[in-house]
Amino acid sequence: MLWGRYSAKIDDKSRLRLPAKFRRDLPETENNTYYVTSDDGQCAQIYPIPVWERVAQKFQESPRMDPAKIKLQRLTSYYGLLTQMDPQGRILIPQSLREDAQISGDVIVIGKSDHLEVWNNELFRKSLKESPLTLAERERLAEQGF
Repeated sequence: MLWGRYSAKIDDKSRLRLPAKFRRDLPETENNTYYVTSDDGQCAQIYPIPVWERVAQKFQESPRMDPAKIKLQRLTSYYGLLTQMDPQGRILIPQSLREDAQISGDVIVIGKSDHLEVWNNELFRKSLKESPLTLAERERLAEQGF
């Protein structure tokens, strides 16, 4: 499981060096291949291929012409890049995603159980402060057992 937050850096060749803890905890993938994408352009999401394949399969299920599904597929395809982790634990982040999410230099990497998110640290902290969990959201989560 991928949990927690760690600092990292994107180098001048647009590669993210994954924190050692996440490198150890990432599931094995064929040829160290990952899908880097975003569903909103605010952060990069790094999916092990088996996890991404489960997400991608949902695009093939009914209803295939759902406008929200089409929009999500466009976003994840636009930002998407199939890439391999090199022996030093670095993964390439697509230029369009780096620009839109403002991720360069020092970043934070957040574990999301089965995939990772890469954020501009300042923007992420700002969003946490500006959009805390509301009482209604806390109640909805309590109904789900959280």
